[in-house]
Amino acid sequence: MAGLLTACPPADSGTASEPQTTTSSAATTGTTTTTETGPTTGSTGGESTTGGGEAKRCQSQCDNDRDCRIDGGDLGFRCIDGLCLFPPCTSDAQCLAELSGWKTPCAGPGECAAEEACVLVADAGRCALTPATFACADFGLVEQTLPLFEGRGEATVCGQAAATCEAGACQSPCAGDEACLPQTGHPVCDVPSGACVCQIDQDCLDSGLPGYVQCVAGRCGCAVDSDCAGGQNVDTCYAGACGCSADATCTVAVFDGAPLVCQ
Repeated sequence: MAGLLTACPPADSGTASEPQTTTSSAATTGTTTTTETGPTTGSTGGESTTGGGEAKRCQSQCDNDRDCRIDGGDLGFRCIDGLCLFPPCTSDAQCLAELSGWKTPCAGPGECAAEEACVLVADAGRCALTPATFACADFGLVEQTLPLFEGRGEATVCGQAAATCEAGACQSPCAGDEACLPQTGHPVCDVPSGACVCQIDQDCLDSGLPGYVQCVAGRCGCAVDSDCAGGQNVDTCYAGACGCSADATCTVAVFDGAPLVCQ
């Protein structure tokens, strides 16, 4: 199944080990929360954080684009300034594919999974999830009709309701709570900003994601270093965001030929 993102993806996607693909920022493997500090009802337990200032991340160093492949596949990451990055977007169609989770290139139906269709988007073929076993709404997506890549007919697939390229970054503002999945820790759509947000600490705790224990200014984050336990490539809480303290923390590689460094 295609790697799916919510229709209103938060800036922080927990402590998943897969790199983000919604902007051109460096791919990291730790939590990317940008929580502000302030009074909360989250757990502090009397422990103070050891990180100060901007969070350090486990970042993937590379020499060439091949270093940035994942399990031998080219998912669009490139070696830019010595780090595996997702290049800035250039079109709304590109963002539709990326934010809908249509990451696998294809030239025909035989190259996609049984529950996917090979559709034409951004002048290329991409495997896109079709609403069969699952409903598009289960993933915060909507049904869309796109032409098949081989040029014969159309297919109904699950995609973002809105996806635009703004200043080189893909954006997909939410329009209602149905676009904000509870498992992300940010189940409520703030319509004026188009961002999925949390309202109470329990929203964050219900996600079960390491480092998500408190809700501050609509974003989930950590309060102390121990909140980051269980997350990959993170061990330190930096003002609400889980990050790494040293290279030794970076143990789970993302890309085939790109070693991790904490910086």
